[in-house]
Amino acid sequence: MAKALSFLLYRTLMGRSERRITERLSRLQATNVLSETDFNQRLAHNLPPRAKGELVWFHAGTQAALRPAMELYARLAEDRPDTASLITLGADVMPPTGPLPDGCTITATPEEGAGIIRRFMAHWDPDCLIWIGGKFRPALIQAAQERGVECLSIDAVKSTPTLEIHRHVPGLRGAVLSCFDHVITANAAATLAWRRAGVDPDQIEALGLLEEGGIAPSYDEAELTRRVAEIGTRSVWFAAHVDAAEMGEVIRAHKRALRRAHRLLLILSLSDSASETQVIAQLEKAGLTVCLLTPEKAISEIAQVIIVPHSSGGIWYRTAPVSFLGQSLTQLGGIDPYGAAAMGSAILHGPYVSHFKAAYDTLSTGKAARKVRDGYALGEEVERLLSPDQAALMAQAAWDVASSGAEVTDRVADLVQDFLDLRERISA
Repeated sequence: MAKALSFLLYRTLMGRSERRITERLSRLQATNVLSETDFNQRLAHNLPPRAKGELVWFHAGTQAALRPAMELYARLAEDRPDTASLITLGADVMPPTGPLPDGCTITATPEEGAGIIRRFMAHWDPDCLIWIGGKFRPALIQAAQERGVECLSIDAVKSTPTLEIHRHVPGLRGAVLSCFDHVITANAAATLAWRRAGVDPDQIEALGLLEEGGIAPSYDEAELTRRVAEIGTRSVWFAAHVDAAEMGEVIRAHKRALRRAHRLLLILSLSDSASETQVIAQLEKAGLTVCLLTPEKAISEIAQVIIVPHSSGGIWYRTAPVSFLGQSLTQLGGIDPYGAAAMGSAILHGPYVSHFKAAYDTLSTGKAARKVRDGYALGEEVERLLSPDQAALMAQAAWDVASSGAEVTDRVADLVQDFLDLRERISA
């Protein structure tokens, strides 16, 4: 009864009529604070189409929760490739700048009006809800519970079990927390609020934070074995997703490193395959022997540079003890470093990594990544890391950082599998 009264008091005090909500959002849109897309999404109008089949709904309550949400979905999709995902964003969470995982849709969170939430739920019809990072929306979570959607809360960096509302409503926080079926907290102390709210202690686990980490890129084991045999005893480094504007610096780095290791091989993938002809000409003009690698072609003993497909990074992160991550020597924002980290490759990068700043900062703090300012400095670092013990230290550090949240990710993936399997059996 107390729980129902708390939600009733919340709805009464907040006065969330759809007309008033629409008027408020219209004023924001008129002053260009709100885009038309956000306006519609927050009112649950003109929503993106829902994919067929299972849909896992993630909510990122904080900015630090967004990338872990995307990575968790990628992990789930490995086992359930037909499962799609929806990620809703908390009030202060900015959309990601890089590409989304296949099957993933990102939208603004609907407003707390009853009619708006009904439209949202009817459209998306989620199979389960994974709320990451706290900052809970009371009406939205209550609606999910009442609809029979399994609700899971997970702590992320800077999580707080607070409500994303601007007024205190007696008893409401406990009522909201009690809506969750399973909870994973950062530590034992963080379980107290959930216990007080009446969540079954058997459904509360203090496992740690859900953090950014590496979903290791897939690769063909047989091809990896063949390529390693073709390279033999040669030293090798990998320059991944390099932009054409960076090629001069990468060439400078390789030629410098060749002075120490005359048989050094540079494996190169380009951010845009359309620039291959230009890049090959640039490499040949610099006096380097270059080969465009295809699945059927063997790596030549005389090749100093091989250009590999953009999508084959998994093999080369696994092969090369050190990787330079491109689009970072020019102001393009960098690429996701966690794929390289998860494969245990030491990481070098330029100064322009704004799209993944938190990830690079974490790897740098863990001594798993180093920043270089230009091709000269890149060549020096490649030279230094040709020493196996130096590369191994950074590679181990990279793997440690990438796998730090693996226990929580694996546990959540198992829980969601159980939720979805049970839902399938019930509906069969």
